[in-house]
Amino acid sequence: MAEPADIKKPFGQKEPPLTDQIVNILGRYPDGGQILKELIQNADDAGAKEVKFLYDGRSFGKKYLATEHLQKYQGPALYTFNDAIFKPEDWEGIQNLMRSNKKSDLLKVGRFGIGFNSVYHIT
Repeated sequence: MAEPADIKKPFGQKEPPLTDQIVNILGRYPDGGQILKELIQNADDAGAKEVKFLYDGRSFGKKYLATEHLQKYQGPALYTFNDAIFKPEDWEGIQNLMRSNKKSDLLKVGRFGIGFNSVYHIT
């Protein structure tokens, strides 16, 4: 029989740690050129008229970083831009891993909830 102290503990479904969720996403999702396609699809879903990619081949100093681990992130870089307005539901959507807020909108390419998560391959 449960002790009274055990009954007072909150009960409910627990989310796995964020890092575990990201590892799971990356294990089920292809890397490479698919990431660019996903960024284009996200821009299309947001109603963008223009999408741009900019490759910056520069590298930056590695001497004054908080940790040595950051050295490999000092360039080059790929920037992406689209002219759509980021809405409150977009902020909500990128915070919900594998739970697309576009799921019920049949006109949205990104309704399956994985798209933007593809950037974890390169971030």
